[in-house]
Amino acid sequence: MTTERSVGPRLFSPGKRMRVAIGQFGGPTPVLNATLGGVLCGCAAADTEAWGIFGGPRGLAAGDLRPLPAGGDWSEGPGARLGAGRLPWGPAEREGALAALRAHHIDGLVLIGGNGTMGLGQDLAEADPGLAVVGVPKTIDNDLAGTDRAPGYRSAATFTARACAALEVDLRAMIGFEDVRVVEVMGRRAGWLAAAAVAGSPDALVLLPEVPVDPDGFRTEVAERHRRSGTALVVVAEGVRWAAGAEIGAMATDARGSRRVYGQAAGVLAAALRADLGLAVRAESLGFLPRCYLATAADWAEAAAAGRRGAELLMAGCSGVMVSIERDGELTTVPLTTAAAGERTLPAAFHGLGQAWLDWLLPLL
Repeated sequence: MTTERSVGPRLFSPGKRMRVAIGQFGGPTPVLNATLGGVLCGCAAADTEAWGIFGGPRGLAAGDLRPLPAGGDWSEGPGARLGAGRLPWGPAEREGALAALRAHHIDGLVLIGGNGTMGLGQDLAEADPGLAVVGVPKTIDNDLAGTDRAPGYRSAATFTARACAALEVDLRAMIGFEDVRVVEVMGRRAGWLAAAAVAGSPDALVLLPEVPVDPDGFRTEVAERHRRSGTALVVVAEGVRWAAGAEIGAMATDARGSRRVYGQAAGVLAAALRADLGLAVRAESLGFLPRCYLATAADWAEAAAAGRRGAELLMAGCSGVMVSIERDGELTTVPLTTAAAGERTLPAAFHGLGQAWLDWLLPLL
């Protein structure tokens, strides 16, 4: 547990009712709104005025802040009730955000997001020491440093395990007609989500971003699995690379020409298997379904508790920290700098997806 920094005098002017702005940043999850609801509950309990940042970091930079009516249920369903999204963050965005926060007399921020969001929060806290900033973790990729897991991962991992199990059942029903399925799962540089497939499909061949793919070894392994059972299920994280270093999936830029879009790793691998082995191979993609399907009860409760804890930390005069979830579910804190330091990849001890990995994963599902 860290020692939280107390904020400057702007937060606790005598007799002044605190005004807090809440933002949902990055990609949505099944429980992102549960976290928002938790923050609002914490604010209500302390008679704190809650404002929403609409449109994620873009809305913050543009000053789209609005009061959130008391009594409204903002926690319902997947998605992002305030609007989330991403934005390259620089000096212009920082100054726009700070000007908007001052204009609306905002005392503190609760930012719900991943490592980029925590870096953004740290940037604002350093630029204005009188502004209190607390982060609450969120990501289905589970690649956020400083926490055992992030709200959103448990639901997405459960969906991934069940979806891959169902696809494997269907594949085996088509034995003799269809040979191999290659299923693509979200995960750019961290394989936490793809690795969850083994909870539903223990025999699946899972390709992780952390473990480069040798073309010859991959082809041989699939051929051997097909020889033994007549089918083979391959689960691939979208960001996997060949052993030579190149990304397997086709890359594209977005409409602005500035951001690369992942996809098609499964298609590339399926085409290679068809050409090299002469098998009937189908490429599938779970796409965004893991982050917008129904939440598990445990994930929802954990997300709400983390949100409420974020509000409580702010009311207690803390800043520069992110709520952290320990293995046993205890809520502690880590510095925003720790959370923003970089992506947390799957540890080497889990790469084999053996018992050590299952011991970590299964209690969460």
